[in-house]
Amino acid sequence: MRKLIGFLLGVLLALALSAALLVALAWHALAPQPGEWSMALRIGRFEREASVPTLLRWAAHPLALPWLDGRRLGGWQLKAEGAHRLAAQCAPCRMRLDALGPEPIVIDEARLLVDVRGADRYDGTLRLGRGERPVTLAWRAELRRDGLAVKAELPATPLARALAPFASAVPELAGAQVQGSVALKLDATLGAGGWHVATLKPVLADVAVDGLGTETLRDVDVAQRCRPQPAGGRIEGWIQNAVIAAEDQRFFEHPGYELDAWVSVFKANQREGEPLQGASTITQQLAKLLYTGDERGAARKLREWLYAVEMERTLGKGRILQLYLALLPWGDGVCGAEAAARHHLGKSAHQLKPREAAWLASLLINPDQQLRRWAADEAAARERTARVLQGIRRLPRERREAELDALVSWRPPIGRSPTR
Repeated sequence: MRKLIGFLLGVLLALALSAALLVALAWHALAPQPGEWSMALRIGRFEREASVPTLLRWAAHPLALPWLDGRRLGGWQLKAEGAHRLAAQCAPCRMRLDALGPEPIVIDEARLLVDVRGADRYDGTLRLGRGERPVTLAWRAELRRDGLAVKAELPATPLARALAPFASAVPELAGAQVQGSVALKLDATLGAGGWHVATLKPVLADVAVDGLGTETLRDVDVAQRCRPQPAGGRIEGWIQNAVIAAEDQRFFEHPGYELDAWVSVFKANQREGEPLQGASTITQQLAKLLYTGDERGAARKLREWLYAVEMERTLGKGRILQLYLALLPWGDGVCGAEAAARHHLGKSAHQLKPREAAWLASLLINPDQQLRRWAADEAAARERTARVLQGIRRLPRERREAELDALVSWRPPIGRSPTR
C-alpha cells in the first residue's frame, strides 16, 4: 500500500511539475517581440505584457475553440461552430467609436462570424440587425506583428435597411421615410493604439428623407426660440458671407452633408490625445440647434444627418442660412446675428464692414472662449479673424487687402451695449 501511495504521489508530483513547466513555457511564450502588438495581461496576482498575435493564434486553434464555446467576452456570447469557426453575438450591442464621440452607439443585434483559414488569415461576416435581412459586411483579415489588417465591404444596400439596426438609438427612424442606398469599403488596422483607418469609402446614392416635420420651420417665429431677439426681418450683408467662410465654405454646393469631410475628420480623430474634430455643415448645425442638442456620439450624428437631408428639401439654402444666423449663440448670452452685431459692435448686422463681420464669425467656434482670447491672446484671435476674412468669396481682392490691412490695428469694442 505504501508503494502504491508513493507511486501515486510521484505521478501527481510529476503532473504538477509538468503543468507548472507548461504554464511557465506558455507564460514565457507570451512575451512580445520588439515592435509586436502587445497588451497588459493579468492572471491572478501575476501581470505582464503579452503578445496579442500569440493570444489570437492560441484562441483560434482547433483545440481552443471548444473551450471558448458558451463563454462571454464583454457583451458578446461566444459559440464554437466546428473546428475552424467561432461565432459571437450580442443583443443589444453598445459599440464605442471614439472618433465619433464618447457615447457608445446602440445596435439592436450584431453577429460576428470568424472563419480560421490558417497561416494567420481569417475571414467572415458582420451582421447587424434582427430578422431575415440583416445588414451584412463581408470581411477578411491578416494577422501581422503590429496588428490585425482588416478589409471589409458592404455592397449597395437600401438605406432604410442599413439604418434599421440603430432604431433603438435613433427615435426618428420610427416615423421617417428614408430612400436611397449606401455602400462601404474599409481598409483598417487594429493594433495597440486601437483602430487606424487607412481607407474609408462610403457611397450614398439617391438619398431622400421625409416624415420628420421640418417643413414647419418655413414660417417659424425665431423670436420664440431665441431670446433676446431684436425686432427685424431678414439678416443681410457681409455677415452671411463671413459665417459661410468660417463654418461651411461649400454650403451652397453640398446636399446638407459632406462625406469627404466626414471621412477626413473620422481619420483625424483616430489619433490618441488629440481633441475631437467635427465635420458638421451649417445645415447639420441647425439640426443640432433645433432638434438633437449637444450630446457627443454617433447616434446624435445620425439623427442630425437625417434632419439635415430633409431640411435641404423642405426649406432650401436661403431659409436654412437665415434660421442659422437668427438662432446661433454668440457669447455673453446673446443669440442671433442681429443681436450679436448690436451687442458686440453697436450697429445692425447689415451695417457691418467685412472685418467686423469676419470677427463676429470667428467667435462661433466657441463664442465665450473666443471673446476671452482677445484679452489673453489677442494675436491668435486676430489671426483667426484674418483667416475668415480671407475665406469670404465675394469680397473683391482690393477690398480684401484693405480690410486685412485695417485689421492689423483694429480692435472690437467688446461688450458695448446694444443700440436702441
